[in-house]
Amino acid sequence: MEELTYKDLTETELDSLKDMYIISRLNSMTENDLRSFVEEIIIDQIKGTVGNAEEKEAWEEIKEHFSEDLSKKILEVKAKCSKKTKVELKSPEEIEFEKRLGLLKQQEEEKSSKDMW
Repeated sequence: MEELTYKDLTETELDSLKDMYIISRLNSMTENDLRSFVEEIIIDQIKGTVGNAEEKEAWEEIKEHFSEDLSKKILEVKAKCSKKTKVELKSPEEIEFEKRLGLLKQQEEEKSSKDMW
């Protein structure tokens, strides 16, 4: 028998099959599986934002979730982030420059010690 594909079904049949799959998949998952799955979806949805429109949508969702506690949460985040060390606040370019500068100094020291011998 030839293998069937989604193209062999009408749109209604395919939707019905998808509904059956969703119900079956949910029923076969443990609570931990469900929690992990939902966490993955939320992470993708909130942290995987691209562009201004998606960022606004994520912001609205966050605002709605925290509602009256939003101001408190923002203050917590600001306090936590302000405690970061100066090194953590450096841009990737600054960090790379400092690495290269350190390597250059190390090479100069090695060269000068070789010249002495």
